[in-house]
Amino acid sequence: MKANYKKTFFGSVLAFILGTSCCWLTSLAVWLGATILTAFAAFIGRFNNIIITLAILLLIFGMFQLWTHRRKAV
Repeated sequence: MKANYKKTFFGSVLAFILGTSCCWLTSLAVWLGATILTAFAAFIGRFNNIIITLAILLLIFGMFQLWTHRRKAV
């Protein structure tokens, strides 16, 4: 049986990248996250009032569900 050296080479490169990802992936996320997070915050800032209103409505809906569940349990 012949060994396919191209497959083993690419497999070892992939294993190296995955094995060292704990070291470089976090710093990459921080560097990319800083630029992406700034753009995302500017985009979300325009919808701030809508998001807060939606969050309050969902909180009220969750409290209503809890209240009706407790009434049925008693």
